[in-house]
Order: sequence, then C-alpha cells, then structure tokens
Amino acid sequence: MDFERALIEYWQGNSLTQGEATVIVACSGGPDSLALLDVLNRLEDVLSIRVIAAHYEHGIRGEASKADADFVRKYCRANEIPFFMESGNIPVVTKITGESVETAARRMRYDFLDKVAADFDNGVIATAHHADDQAETVLMHIIRGTGTKGLSGILPKRGNIIRPLLIFSKADLMAYCREQGLSPRVDETNFVADCKRNQIRLELLPLLKKKYNINITRNLCNLADIASADENLLNELTQKAVAELCNTTELNRISCRTADILKQPLALQRRVIQYMAQYMETSLSFGHVEALRCLIADNATGSSINLPGDCQGRISYGIVYVEKNYSDFLKNDDTIKDNSLDMKLIPFSEILLNDGGIISSKLVHSLADEMPFSKNHIYCDASKSGRSVIVRYRRPGDILLLSAGRKKLKDFLIDEKIERNRRDYLPVVVSSLNGEIIWVAGVRQTKVALVDENTKEYLILSYKPKE
Repeated sequence: MDFERALIEYWQGNSLTQGEATVIVACSGGPDSLALLDVLNRLEDVLSIRVIAAHYEHGIRGEASKADADFVRKYCRANEIPFFMESGNIPVVTKITGESVETAARRMRYDFLDKVAADFDNGVIATAHHADDQAETVLMHIIRGTGTKGLSGILPKRGNIIRPLLIFSKADLMAYCREQGLSPRVDETNFVADCKRNQIRLELLPLLKKKYNINITRNLCNLADIASADENLLNELTQKAVAELCNTTELNRISCRTADILKQPLALQRRVIQYMAQYMETSLSFGHVEALRCLIADNATGSSINLPGDCQGRISYGIVYVEKNYSDFLKNDDTIKDNSLDMKLIPFSEILLNDGGIISSKLVHSLADEMPFSKNHIYCDASKSGRSVIVRYRRPGDILLLSAGRKKLKDFLIDEKIERNRRDYLPVVVSSLNGEIIWVAGVRQTKVALVDENTKEYLILSYKPKE
C-alpha cells in the first residue's frame, strides 16, 4: 500500500479540512498517533496544513506516563513540530467526580485539545483512530444495542475532530512505523482486559477472526460505511419531515398531527418521534419510541405516557405533544393551585397572567375607532359587566350562559377541543355585578354583557397570550 497516497485520497475525499488549517495531532507516543503525527508532518504542503502536536499526560501510569511525554517532546523538537502539553491527575479526578478512569481521562484529554485548537484560526483536532478501532466500536454498539447511528461507528469528521486513519489497520500503522524507523512507546494497559473495549479488542475480535470470519474487521468497517451513508440520508429526510409536520412555536413543547406521523414510513415515524424528544432536550430508548408510537396509533384524546427528562407524550384531539411534565395541577379537580385568586381589573389597566399573557381594559363611548371584534378583543356593555371586572381561572362548577343555553365550562372546553393543559391557564373574566362569566379569554364571549342599541358605555377587553 502507498500509505501517503491512500491518506491523501481519504483526506480529500472526506474534506477533512477546508482551506489552510492548523491540525492539532493528539499524540500519546504510541504507534498509531506517532504514525499520524509523522505522516501529516511530511504532508503539510500537500494538504495545506500546519501540524502541531498535543500531548496530555494523565498521571495514571507514574514514571511511564512522564516518559511518554518526554518521548513526544523530543520527537517534536527533532522534527521542528510545535509541541503543547498538559498534565493531570486522573485518579484524583475520578474520586471527586465518580467517573470511571477511562471516562475522566477522555474528558480531560479533549478539554485540553479543545483549548489548544481554540488558539488557532481554523484549528482542528486529529486523532489516530484506525480500522481496528472502528470494528471494536461497531461491535461494542451492537452488543449494547444500537440503531443505524450506532452502526455508523466512528465518523471521519465530527465537529472540529478529524480521523484521517480510519482506512488503515493497526498492522498498517505498525508497518509504517517500521518503514520510517520510528520507535513508538508501548502502553502496557492496552493489553489488559480490564474494560469492555479492551475485552472486545483482546478476546472477542480474535475469537471471531479465528472461528467465524478472518475478515471480520474489514466487514465491520464496511458496515459502518454503509450505515453512515444511510444515516445521512435518513437524517435529511427526517429534517424535511420535521420542518413540514412539527409545530415548534409553542413554549416548552413540540407537537405534530398524529395522522401526519402515521402517514410516514416506519423509519421516519421513529425518527420524527426521536427528534421531538431531542427538541425537548432528552432522548428515548427504543422501548420509549415504540410506546409513544403505539399511543399515536391509538390516538385517544387524554392518553399520555411519561418520558425521560421529566417529559411526557400526550394525545389531544388528533395531535401528539411532547412536552415538559406539568406540576401545577391538583389531581382532584384538574385545576391549578392558585385557582382561588381573584384579580380585579379596573379600566385603563392590565393584569399579567400566570403564563405571561396579559389582559387589559378600557372604557369608551363609541366603537368607531376600535379594533375589530375577535376572540382576543371583545366589547361589553359596562352597565351589565361593571366598569371593573374580575379575572380568575376556572373552578369546579363554572357555568357559561351561551346563545344555546347554559353549559358547564368543563364541557364547553372539551367541545371546543381546548388542550387539557391549556384549560387551566385560560383566563376567565367575570362580571363584578353578578359573578357571571363574561368571557373565556381567547375562546368566546358569553351572553352576559353583550352590547346592544341601548349601550352607552363600552368596556373593551383585550387578551394578549404569551408568545
């Protein structure tokens, strides 16, 4: 194999950098990262890059760790490569954070690399993940349980991180080091099956190669390539479906018509549901996705399911909502905790409501210059409503006087297909003269204080919901 030519083609084919870039090579001193640092240093002009080495000393292996750092420093000095280094004490960090050694080391290492990259224009981080790492990752995801995204394994580029060596095997990198006369360091902990990844590398993959398929590594890498391309296409289709189907204009929730979701192919149904959860800053297991999908298929108004991240999925009148769980409801009467509060609205004033909406009032003697009547802007006869009115929220037993007769407010809201969670935050305006409901703000005015030809003073009420 022409190592350098293969790397150049892979680099350009995956657009690992754009224009002139500074590439911060994460170099431990081992054969993989040393090969990466060496070949990129040789190809600076061809790839239009500037190479910098960065080494994080974890403080895990005592003097051996310090010797690794010294080795990389000397190599960089001999090859005139800028060198950055930081030391940490991962064993102490894990005692404080409760993380595993592997997790803490990775987090601290990438924090350091990000800091170095931030100091350079168009700075990217290059890691030495190779084909064997890819095979291990895909296999580990399969064992844990994964979808197409997990089968994609390690991507050539993610954010400001690039992986130029994914087409090369561990053997390829070892051969490169021999050909270039490099003597990399060896981390003995890589040969101890003390974590899941090492167990897969040292035990499972060799067993699969020996007994089942000698080409298992290459086949797993091919699977990752196929899954990555499929994932990209499905992501594009999902984004298009979400843009067309989902409503993201409401606070703290996302919604979609159940019929619209069910029209989609099964793969997109699941992905739209997962996107809705991600919009609410949570993620769903396969089980949660399927449970919510069944809820959508049943399409029963009032049905709901608890989801991770203190969220819920809820069906109401043919719409599925993924939203934060509401905690301000009393289970006995489905009304909010402060429902007993009466707020007096005097003329030429306004009231700020619990959800951030506003109701305002004014008195006029003519409607000539008034805004058109609407469900959010109504006219009342002040002699029937009172100049001042009461604003509150619904209560058990509330009755509306409508043109068709008297009706329970609860039944009225159901008939109007008002969302259950929204019902408790709809302001109700009540006459100060007789206690009758004048207006369910934003929905309908009742018959209690309608204007007529004898009206001399008009009470104008306006409702501005929170956007």
